[in-house]
Formats: sequence, C-alpha cells, structure tokens
Amino acid sequence: MTVAASAVPERVVLAARPQAALRLYCVPPAGAGPDCYLRWAPLLPPWIEPCSVALPGRGTRAAEPSLTDPAYLSARLAAVLDDWTDPRPFAVFGHSAGALLAYEATRHLRRTHGRLPSLLAVSSLSAPHIDAYSAGLPPRLTAGLEGIRELVGPIPDQLLADARLMAAACTPLLADCLLLLHYRHRPEPPLDVPLALYGGEHDPVTSVQDLQAWNDLVTTPAPTQLFPGGHTYLQTETKALVGHLAGTLDAAVNRPVATA
Repeated sequence: MTVAASAVPERVVLAARPQAALRLYCVPPAGAGPDCYLRWAPLLPPWIEPCSVALPGRGTRAAEPSLTDPAYLSARLAAVLDDWTDPRPFAVFGHSAGALLAYEATRHLRRTHGRLPSLLAVSSLSAPHIDAYSAGLPPRLTAGLEGIRELVGPIPDQLLADARLMAAACTPLLADCLLLLHYRHRPEPPLDVPLALYGGEHDPVTSVQDLQAWNDLVTTPAPTQLFPGGHTYLQTETKALVGHLAGTLDAAVNRPVATA
C-alpha cells in the first residue's frame, strides 16, 4: 500500500494545560473528528490535559483520502501517543472504532518497546478477538437511515434534507466501518495495562457480554461501567462518563507506567 507522507494522525490539544500531570488522548468514534470531544475539556480536572487526534478523511481533514488499514493507522497513532518531547504519562480513550485504534496502538507500543499508557479506556465496541464486526456491521450498513442512527445517533434535519451533505457525512463513517471489517485480530500476550470499560445500557450494536470480553486481552480484568442510553450514550451522558473516567485516571496515574 502506497500512502502519502502527510496521511498520518495529527495531535489536537483540546485545551492546553502544560502544567497538567497527564495527557488524555481521546480517539474519535466512527465517522467523527476531534471536535466531538470538545465538551470534555471543561469537565476534566486541571491535572489532565485533554487531547485528541485528527485522522485523514475525517472531521476537518475530510477532503483527504480516508485510510482504512487498521495496522497502518494504529502504528501511526502510536507515534502520536508516545511523544518523546513530552515525558508526562498519558492515557487513551477510544469510543466505537476509536477503541480498536486505541487498543492496537497500545499493542504496537509494546511491540516496539515504547511507553505504555497509564490507562486504556474502551467504549461501545465488542472485544476485537471475538470477530463480532463482520457479523454486526453489514446488516446495519444495509438498513438505511435506521442502521446509521444506531451507529452515530440522531441525524440533523439539515443533513436529511440535503443529499450531498448526507453523502459527505456518511463517507467517513463508511471508511471507519471498512476499517473494522478489514481488521483481523492477531493473538498476543495480554496487555499489562489498566483497563476501563464503558458502554450504554441499551446498546443495539455492542452487547454487554461482548464488551466484557475485553478482559480477555489484559492481565487485570476491569468492571464494566454502563450508562443510560445506546451506542452513542456519551452524547447524552458526557458529564457522568467524564467524571467516572477522571476518577479512574486518578487511581491509575500513581501506578508505575509499564514498559514493553
């Protein structure tokens, strides 16, 4: 695969806090850009610097070709996470397709002897080793608007009224769905990284059982924290989710950061 040199994830600092003790990288969900996490900044305590990543073909980079190779994207994301110019510890949160990239970037860091995150938080995605993506995604992609709503939540009226806007909005979503469909899990030893699991109580896309299966991939299992709502619960439960995540980070940040 030939990829342009510029086709790499870019760090986006959502609120600059150079004195913060830890950076929290929030990987966008399917079809979204870093802006979806802007509301998190005022909800996080000052010792956490909220960051995200801008992926080619998504958000403000929608004009660029969308990359759908999970191995390539996760390796480039790992380089963003392990910033040698910033010695502060970091954590990573990923929702939906962002959870897969966060996980694979963490595994890439271990393989390359990079720094590992103080916490890996995954949300609303079936564990990657149970092969749920190829079974769950195609029916929703062929179900029209109802299937799209299950994946991204309510669709604004202005998009529904304009076919070109709707097509532009769906393009990055389809790219991330292809990323999930292209993914093949390769067995490796469990990660020695603290895990946090989040999901919606009535998620039609990711079952609680499939979410809990992430515990198979780490050395220390984590409880599953569920919030009211479905696959896009974080749109309505932002304050509760961020509060719980901040508390989990507070407990994890004092744990020595693992090295590969």
